[in-house]
Amino acid sequence: MKDILHMIESLKAGAHDPNGLSALNGLGFISCANAVHIKHVPFYEPCIILVLSGRKMFFHAGKSITCDTGHVLTVPAPASFDLKNEPDTRSKQYRALIIPFAHDLLERLEQAHNMAADGRPRETRILKFVPEDGLIASIKHYLTSLSDARLRAHRLMEILLVLVNKNPELLAYAVHRKSWSQRVRAIVAMDLAEPWGINEICQRLATTESTLRRHLKQEKTGFRELISEMRLTTALMQLLQTSLPIYQIAYNCGYQSVSRFSSNFHKRFGLAPRAFRESMDEVEQTLTVSEHSRP
Repeated sequence: MKDILHMIESLKAGAHDPNGLSALNGLGFISCANAVHIKHVPFYEPCIILVLSGRKMFFHAGKSITCDTGHVLTVPAPASFDLKNEPDTRSKQYRALIIPFAHDLLERLEQAHNMAADGRPRETRILKFVPEDGLIASIKHYLTSLSDARLRAHRLMEILLVLVNKNPELLAYAVHRKSWSQRVRAIVAMDLAEPWGINEICQRLATTESTLRRHLKQEKTGFRELISEMRLTTALMQLLQTSLPIYQIAYNCGYQSVSRFSSNFHKRFGLAPRAFRESMDEVEQTLTVSEHSRP
C-alpha cells in the first residue's frame, strides 16, 4: 500500500489548482482523519475502490460490507448506499483510491476474451476482493499510464480482467444500459446553475414531455427529483474535492439560498455541509463516482 500511496503523492505534486483540486486524470483519492458517515451516496458509474489505510463500510438493505486496508471493492451502478470511512487506529488516517469505469469496458472484455455471457449472473452487488500481488501490480501498472488515455483504458481492462478471473460475477455489471435518467443528467451536468426546465430538456432529447415523464417514472424518479439529486451529489463532491467556500458551492449547484442548500444537504446526507467539511482533515478527492463530474 505504501508504494501506491507514494505513486499517488507523486502524481499529485504540482497538480493543484487555486481551488484545491488535485487533477489525477480520472482517479479519485480520499483522505480524512475523522470517521465520516454519509447517507444515500449515489453511484452513477461502477467503480473499483482500494482501501489504502483504515476501513470503508457499505450499508444496504440491513446488511453491511467491510473493506479493510489492502482490500478491494467493486461497486455497481446505478446504485445508492450508506457508507462510512474510518481512519486507521495507528496512522489516524483513512485513505482510499477510487477508479471509475464504464459499463461497456466489461462488454469489450467479454468480446476480447470470448467470455460466455449466457452464464453471467443477472443481479449486481458489491464484490469484495482480498489483497493479492497480481491485482496490486495491475493497479500500479495503471497508475503509470494516466497521461495516455488509450493506454490508461487498456490497463484499466487489465485490472478488470484480473478481477473477473477472481469472480466472474463482476460481468453482471455490464447488463446495465444507458437510461433516460442518464441522458437527462448528461445535459443538466453541463451547467448545474442553469434553471433547467423540462421543455428545454425535451427539445434536446427530441422527445415530448409526456414521453420523458413516463420513462423517468419507469426508472422510479421524476424530473425535479433527478435534478435535485444531481445538485446535492455534485455539492457533496465539491466539498470533498475543492476548497471552495460553501456559498460558492451552493451557487455552482443551482442554489440561490445557502440556508436552503444546507437544509436540503442535511436531509439528503445526514450532515450539514459545514459539519461535513469539518469532519474531513484533508480535501484530496480528485474525481467522484458520479457520472456528471467526469464522486
